[in-house]
Parts: sequence; C-alpha cells; structure tokens
Amino acid sequence: MTWGEIVAQLELSVRDHARNVKRTITKSIFLDTPVTSTPPVEVLGLVSAVYSPSKEIRAVLRETGDDKDKKRFVEIWRDDALLACKDVTDKHGIFFADDFFSSLSFSPSEKSIIYAAEKKKPSEKNSVAKFKYQQPFGEGLIGKSNPGLFLFEWESDKLSSLQYDCPAWFGQALFHPSQENKIFATGYEAAADEKTLGILFCFNHPSGIWEISLDRKEETEEETIDCQVRKLTDSHLSCRSPRVVTGDGKSTLLWIAQDTGGPHWSTASLHSCDITHSVDPSQTRTLVEKVWEPENGGFPGLYPQQLPRYAHIQWGQGDHIIVGTGWGSRYTIVLISLKDGAIRELTPVTDDIPWSWTSFLTAEGNRLLGVRSFVTRPPEVVLGEFDATGSVSWKVIHKPVLSKQLQEKLDSLTVKIVPIPERFPAETILIQHKTALEEQKIQPCITLIHGGPHAAESVTFTPSTVASALEGYTISVPNYTGSTGYGEKYIRALIGKCGTLDVGDCIQSVRHLVRTGVASEGHGKLFISGGSHGGYLGTHLAGQFPDVFTAVVARNPVVSVGEMATSDIPDWSFTEFGLDYPIASLPLGYTGPTAAGSKTAIPPRLITPEKYKAVYDASPIAHVHNVKAAMLLLVGDSDKRVPPIQGVNYYHALRALRGDDPDVELLMFGGEGHALDGLEASKVVWNRTAEWFNSRAVGL
Repeated sequence: MTWGEIVAQLELSVRDHARNVKRTITKSIFLDTPVTSTPPVEVLGLVSAVYSPSKEIRAVLRETGDDKDKKRFVEIWRDDALLACKDVTDKHGIFFADDFFSSLSFSPSEKSIIYAAEKKKPSEKNSVAKFKYQQPFGEGLIGKSNPGLFLFEWESDKLSSLQYDCPAWFGQALFHPSQENKIFATGYEAAADEKTLGILFCFNHPSGIWEISLDRKEETEEETIDCQVRKLTDSHLSCRSPRVVTGDGKSTLLWIAQDTGGPHWSTASLHSCDITHSVDPSQTRTLVEKVWEPENGGFPGLYPQQLPRYAHIQWGQGDHIIVGTGWGSRYTIVLISLKDGAIRELTPVTDDIPWSWTSFLTAEGNRLLGVRSFVTRPPEVVLGEFDATGSVSWKVIHKPVLSKQLQEKLDSLTVKIVPIPERFPAETILIQHKTALEEQKIQPCITLIHGGPHAAESVTFTPSTVASALEGYTISVPNYTGSTGYGEKYIRALIGKCGTLDVGDCIQSVRHLVRTGVASEGHGKLFISGGSHGGYLGTHLAGQFPDVFTAVVARNPVVSVGEMATSDIPDWSFTEFGLDYPIASLPLGYTGPTAAGSKTAIPPRLITPEKYKAVYDASPIAHVHNVKAAMLLLVGDSDKRVPPIQGVNYYHALRALRGDDPDVELLMFGGEGHALDGLEASKVVWNRTAEWFNSRAVGL
C-alpha cells in the first residue's frame, strides 16, 4: 500500500486455479469525498515498490521472463516519466521481497536507493571451493543463502555492492533521514557454533539493529563500497524492524525486540534512540515493556511480526506510532506515544461485529489505513482520520463484491468466543449455524488447532475455516496456553509442558462443548485438523484419547521430537520441553571480527539418551499404538521446519499396526514447504481434507 497526495494505491493478489498462477492487481482509490476508485489493473513482474519521502519519485524492483530466462530491472519513475531503468540481471541474483531481508529505501537527497538481493556466487576455478558449505536460512527462505545490500545511483547509472567484514547478514535496511552515508539494518547472526537458525516466525534467534557507514569515493568506478558496521543493541535481545520517525527537527530510530533464546514468539518490547545529531546506543529508551500478566482483560503486550513501514502519526498531543498487535482472539491497532510509551487501543470492540484488524497498512499526517475482517466478513480496507482531540473516524474505502448467495451463507453463521472452564486463559472461537441452533440440532464438530505453539488464532476471516463451516460443521478454534496475545506469563507457562498442558487445554475445549450441548460424542461426530504444532497436538489427541475422535488431518506434524535434528529450528526440540539450548549473540558495540568482544562459547547442543527419553515421552509417537482415528497425513517434501520424515515415519508406524487399513493415508507434495501453500497443493489439501471428513461425518 502506498500513499499519493490524496490517493491510496492498493496491491491485491488472487489465486487463479484455472491457470495455476498467483495474479497481482493494483487499483487507485481517491480519498476525497465521495471515495472513488479506478478499475483494477493486473501488474506483471512487480517485486517491490516504494515512494520517496517527497512522494515525487517511485522506485520499482521488477522481474520478467520465466525461471529459465529471468531478467531483473531497477526502475526509477517520476509520475509517468521513466527516469532510469537498469538491467541488474548479471549483477546479482533474485531480489529479496520477504519480511526479513527485503529492503528498498531512498537516500535523503532522493538520488539513490538501497535494496537487497542475493549476491552472485564468484566463479570458482578451484573444484573444491565450489563445494564449500554455505548455510541456508531455513523455511520460507529456500534458495537464499547470501543476501547483499546494493546501492543504485541513477544519475550516474552506478550500481554498487556494499562490502563489510561482519558475521551477520543484513536486511530491512533504510537510510538515515539526513545522512547520505548512514544506513540502519537488521543483522541476522549465526549461532556460536556457526549454525544459522531459521528466521521465519522465530524472533528469538540472534539478530540486532546495526549502523552501517558507507565510505563512498565519488570518483571511483568500482562496483563495491567499503562499509563500517556497529551493533546498536544488547546481546540478550533479538531485535528487528528498524524504523525512522522524523518531526519537529528530531529524528528517532525505533525497533522491536524480544529475549534471545526461549520461545520463538513471545511478548515484544518497543525501543527508541534519538539519532538527530549522532547515534549513541547508551541513550536507548524502552518505550513499551513486555507485559507479564494483563489486568482484567487489559493490554496484554505487543505481538507484531514487524513494525509498519510508515507508522508515524502527528496530532495535538505529540508524535505517535501505530502498531497492529494480537489481543486475545482478535487483532487490533494501538497508538503508542513516542514521548512516554502510553498506549491507547484505536479499534476496540464497539459494535455488533468484533472486527479483527489483521493489518495496519500505513499512516501519514493524521490519516491511517487498516484492514479489518471477521469470521463472516471478508477483508475490507478502512480509512481512519484523527481529529484534534485524538478521536478517530473510520470510513470503508474498499470491500470485496460478494454475490447475494454467498452473503446469505455467511450471514447464516454465528460466532462467539468461549472461555474454557478452569483452563484460563484458554478459550475457543466457536462457529455455528443459526439454523442448527434454532432447531437444537447438534452438528459434527471440527477442532482446528493452530501451530507454533506460540502463535494464535483470531476471529479474522479465513476462507478455509469458513468453507468448513459452510460444509455443515460446527467449528472450534482453540487458543491454548502458550498462545500469543494473553501476556508473557501464559507463553512461558507452556515451556516444559508441551504434550500435557496444551493437549489438556484442547481436550477440555472439546469436552466443554460436549457438556454444553454444542457437540456430541460418538462415531462421525468429532474431528481434528492441525498443522505443525497443531499436527503434533492432533496426533497426540488421537493417541491419548483414541475413542473420542473419528478422523484427524495432520499437516507436516511433529510426531517424534527427538528426531528433529535436521529442522531449521533445533532449539524448539529443547526449549519447548524444558531443556537448555543456549543461544549467544554478538555484543553491543561490536564492529567486526578484529574488534574486542565475540559471542560467548557454548557447549555442543546434542540430544543425549536421557534427553531423548524425555522428549520421546512427550511425543505423539509414544501413543501411536493407541490410534484408532482415520489419519490423513499431508506432507511437503521440501519442508525445512518439520522434516518430512516425521510424517512418513508416523505413516509407516500406523501401517505396521493397522495393515492396509484405508483409514490411513499419506499425501506427499513435491516442492512444497511447511505451509503447503502452493496453488495446486493448497487446493488439493482443502479438497482432500473435506472428503476425509465428509465421508465419515454423521449428521451433516
């Protein structure tokens, strides 16, 4: 999403299953009253784009051609005039457009940009050198192992690669707002044993905020720029998402952090440092501390994946930023004062629909754009405007067009959040059919279990969930202890209790629905679907409570924790089960390999026989001999998070116990990773899951 003077430009995507492609379209929305918009236009090859601070220039990263003949270009536009177009195909590999390394930022003069791409591998004449081990970055970043930062100065048509001697890989880079030769970035570090831990959704792995100073030589034609680097954050914190806010002659660097080590996703803290005249890490302030235990449903802490690129809001009471965060079983938007860290929720539940604000897109001046949805309401884009008192008025500027038939089906569902008795803060999102309630009909119930375990489900619109409900099922979506959005105390409560506390919350959610007449026991009545840790819990429940569930669908499940050695997150197998897995990070002020200070030495992190027994006892495989439910296993053969052999071995164990039982099935998706979100794979996953449950359900 980008702003013009009075125009918002939206980028939307749609899955075209007929052509088996993901299509990207853009549309411009004019924010005058009444709001008008242009027809959507399909965009080809757009990787990333950003406007300059003045909004006069636009930088575009574009790829064209197929995989065999891929071309890469950097484009600079002023209105409809193409100022520069540089073919960078031979200069580096793919552009980075993920949330972790992606960078695209204008210099203060608006005469150069910085962006991130895969460095070219040097041609190796030495036959041994080309086989040197180069660590990948794990799940979601396949094919990316050597990210680099590149500076493009279009007036001289000069592209330079930034060079630095540092054991960190930089991403999320942006310029200092007033200094041409200073950049801030997130640096991702290897562990002390030189192992690179997975980055995707793992905010506890070593990372920090860094200052990169460029030593530019104006007359040189060299394609590299030497840089000096300095780490600005403490080694006990894993930091990400640097952002710069300017106003009233002052510039402030912001970032979020959580503890290094421990749970992969925990409560974040927000930090700031005045960089107006110099960068002094000793002057860093903590604006928002992590919340241990919220009071009476109050603010539970911050849980953003990243800070928005443009989050600055100015109004009469000073400078603020806006952040989207989890709050129980919904997402919301909060306003944070840069003066004292005071927090105000901007999108509380105030009407008949408890909207979940899944995205905060951007802010400028006194305006902001967000995306909200609900279980029965697809996402819509909403414009908010502050008045002088800080109140916000909201106006929908874009919503999907639904057929009358689809709208009626969505309106036939009812949603509520149900606390699980004596399991606080565990609760479940319950989706039911109004007609079934009126007729007092008990429908088959599917329990959908989220992964993580430190993640959360919300009342956000999720097509697959709604589709399952419209098939005729009651849907229960529990947030068990360990889920984010409830305070740090309840995240930490799960550590060392995986396989017991989380399993207990899930089975009690089912039993509570049975006791209250929402669901019923018996053949064809209770089902489970879950992926990753949700698959771990689904297979656990099938083994520990074999007479309760008729069928289970497990996507890339963890079934034998002691055999997760090839995962990109080996620390998960230790930490979540109460075993020590020390992680070290570079110290504050680190400037390079020759500088004083390095990572603390750590012992080898190995599964000993004693540890293996502990995690085996906490694994679903320990209960596989009890499983009676029809078991559908869906596995991606390129999954780096949960090794595919986990699901395969579980399948063979069931086959050994149950012979050629047709109630055991494994689908292996070639080239698919942990999410199983490829176009064909996602379609097959949905269809086969529906068939698996529908053929066994009683009372649909």
